[in-house]
Amino acid sequence: MQLSRHAAEKLETYGIDGARLESWRAALERGDPFLDVVTGSLVLVMHWEERPWIVNLSKDGDRVVTTYPSDERTVTNRRGAGRWIYPTN
Repeated sequence: MQLSRHAAEKLETYGIDGARLESWRAALERGDPFLDVVTGSLVLVMHWEERPWIVNLSKDGDRVVTTYPSDERTVTNRRGAGRWIYPTN
């Protein structure tokens, strides 16, 4: 999966490169997909280095637009409030 310039810069900001970047990419493949009903974007929630990471994808799902670390509470709240739902396709 390709990274947008913004996503690559975010990962660089978090100090993720080299072997850590490869580990991050491996975790990305195991992420759980959701549709964000507020923004209409496809979101992956992946667990990497003992915490959830949010990955926003392009509409076609082929590019990482942005990514950031999060926490279980945020993930649980967005799912529980109906903001993130499982995609239908």
